[in-house]
Amino acid sequence: MPVQAIPLALVSSLYPLGLAAVLLLSNATRPRAKEAAFLAGAAVICLAVGFVVVLIGQDTEPSQSGSSSGSYGLELAIGVFFLAAAAVLARRPPKQHNGPSRITRAATEGGLVAAFAAGVVLYLPSPFYLAALHVIGAAGLSTAAAVVWVIAVAAINLVTVEVPVLLFLLAPEQTVPRLGAMTDWLGRNERTVLTVLLAVLGLWEVINGLVGLLD
Repeated sequence: MPVQAIPLALVSSLYPLGLAAVLLLSNATRPRAKEAAFLAGAAVICLAVGFVVVLIGQDTEPSQSGSSSGSYGLELAIGVFFLAAAAVLARRPPKQHNGPSRITRAATEGGLVAAFAAGVVLYLPSPFYLAALHVIGAAGLSTAAAVVWVIAVAAINLVTVEVPVLLFLLAPEQTVPRLGAMTDWLGRNERTVLTVLLAVLGLWEVINGLVGLLD
């Protein structure tokens, strides 16, 4: 079922580096144009990879007879993966943040092309986003439905930069201090948020998968 792609995209969206890039661009010259270019670059790479992965997945569409059990089996596998990832994150020491990356600094100091390129590079697909795309590709959807799902999942994957960029374009003075506070908070609590989210989603997926397979 393509709905299983939504939690994967939500996990993938928790990306402090993308949020930090938006904050830095808000203090650059021509900030609105650069933030729009950054978001455009991120959207282009997410959609391009999404369409390629889903088209490949549709070529290996499962047979109708095994689609139901396979769907519940995939849901169970996703849940187990989430729980395992939560356990690994809980044991991992916190990351040390060493300031903005060279890519982000180049986007801030360069022009619109540099901002666009930074969006492309920083939003090269994560394993969670690729897993979400695989779920869509394996769901046996029509081409039109698959396109809609790819766009929706890409939008979810970018939600943590889409919302700040839109708010900045509408009300920059009010958005910048709140964006800074949000970036700091997410940087400090990224591991905790991801661990809790993965554990909750993993438990939900495991229960749904087991109930479906045993029903």
